[in-house]
Amino acid sequence: MKTQIFDKYLINYCHRYLPGIVVFIITFLSFQTLQAQDKLPETLTLKECINMGLQNNPGLQSSQFFVEENKTKVDEAHSGYYPTVNLNSNAITYSNNNGSQRYENYNTGFSASYNLFNGFRTKASYNAAKDNYEANIFQHESIKQDLVLNITYAYYKTLQAERILKSAEEAVKNSQLILEFANARNKAGMATRSDILKSEVELSNAELERIKAANSLLASKGNLNQLMGLPSNNPTEIVDDLSELEENMVQTYDLLLAEAMDSRTEVKRFQSLLNAQQNFIQVAKGDYYPALSANANYNFAGTEISGMQQNWWLGMTLAIPVFKGFSTKARVTGEELAMKGLEKDFESLKQQIGQEIWNAFLAVKESSERIATTSKGLESARENLSISEGEYKEGIGSIIQLTDAQTTFVTAEQNYIQSIADYKISLAGLKRTIGNL
Repeated sequence: MKTQIFDKYLINYCHRYLPGIVVFIITFLSFQTLQAQDKLPETLTLKECINMGLQNNPGLQSSQFFVEENKTKVDEAHSGYYPTVNLNSNAITYSNNNGSQRYENYNTGFSASYNLFNGFRTKASYNAAKDNYEANIFQHESIKQDLVLNITYAYYKTLQAERILKSAEEAVKNSQLILEFANARNKAGMATRSDILKSEVELSNAELERIKAANSLLASKGNLNQLMGLPSNNPTEIVDDLSELEENMVQTYDLLLAEAMDSRTEVKRFQSLLNAQQNFIQVAKGDYYPALSANANYNFAGTEISGMQQNWWLGMTLAIPVFKGFSTKARVTGEELAMKGLEKDFESLKQQIGQEIWNAFLAVKESSERIATTSKGLESARENLSISEGEYKEGIGSIIQLTDAQTTFVTAEQNYIQSIADYKISLAGLKRTIGNL
């Protein structure tokens, strides 16, 4: 009997509470899944930073809305291919001149009109809207590529700042060791008070450079965060791939320029703008042609609502332009001048692209050569510092020689770091100028 009561209680409990428990478990698991998806990786690669920027950057999102706005203008222009239908209803009361008699009139029905021919303006307007829409798509792609380049720049500037900060911290440690050497030698009677003061000055300078490097890193991270659509103070950590050097692009300038003319979205945008302007000229010339439309009307009319009579009519309207005060000619001339202006702007763009490619090509060449030079300089500076430290410990070297060697090494190391970062950035810049970033 007790077992039956317990089973009945269990069944009632499950019917009452089990659905809620199931819903709670599903909701909890879904929330945990969303949290896991939204959680950022501990360290971000360049590709992950770029993807985050493409998803979150408000400037790019604004550009996307502008593209979608222009898509609606294509739909609006396409409406010219359809008839227009209106539902009309009105009630009128009026009297004669002396007001002795009063009249009323009621009318309700619908009317339709369809353009059979309007000088090709509907087609030209629709094509112009499509060309402008394509131009905005290409402009959006250009903005996207600029964002990718800016993120790449900020990414490697952040890595450069991180490595320079590490170099500055090592410089502080080395300066502290040099000060300890100077104090030990002074106690042994092998160095003067001047050696200690010189070492303290070098330590102070090293601390100052470390402070500057730390703030430079924070500024670089803030710039990268802003481009990714994150708060500037977000503690972003990125993967250091400065040591992974890509092969230099061995193409000639002429080949790069030819590739850019085929790939650059700015070039494609201007081509679409030129096509749109050609259609705008056709729209303007449409006023030279007659316009033919079909019209229909079906309504009920009468002096009393209960006595309204059925009416309908069909017809066609032909309008032949005779004289508009030369406005059509002026409009056509204006659109043709706008076309010539666009053509000159296109030529200017081609020259600008050529100059951008040349500068980017030289930047890659220079940064590549700087890596080789600064690498050799860094090895020499490291060896010179090691020799100076050994000589000072043995008492045959001066504090000035040692501090100079330390300063030279730090400068050489930071020059090498900057040359690698500049090489990465210049390669991305070259890819952007030829349109394949």
